[in-house]
Amino acid sequence: MNQITISNGTTTITMPRTRKVTDAGEVIYAEKTMASGALVRDIMGFRAGFAYEWDWVPAETITALTTMLRAGGFFTVNYFDVDGADKTGLFSVSYPSFEVFAFRKGVAMWHNCTLTIKAQGVS
Repeated sequence: MNQITISNGTTTITMPRTRKVTDAGEVIYAEKTMASGALVRDIMGFRAGFAYEWDWVPAETITALTTMLRAGGFFTVNYFDVDGADKTGLFSVSYPSFEVFAFRKGVAMWHNCTLTIKAQGVS
């Protein structure tokens, strides 16, 4: 899989092939300083997260995605993990950011688009 899909249960948006994927996962923990001065960390789990970059994304895809995100909540995302496996999970999805609007071969496109997803739960 070289594309991610984002769904709210009724609408599914397939993003174009990504230019770059960055692992944005984080370890979730609670940290306390003991009376002795020792720092103790209670690890609750790992929250998966990814940052995606695209060279060009059709404007209609960005419009559909933004409309879906405005409803709020968590979204089902089919994605490829750093271990090479295709996975599905519930994620919060950031609003896309982009730099330049242009027409390429008659199609309205946004250039240098980025999007970040973070898992709802920890594993």
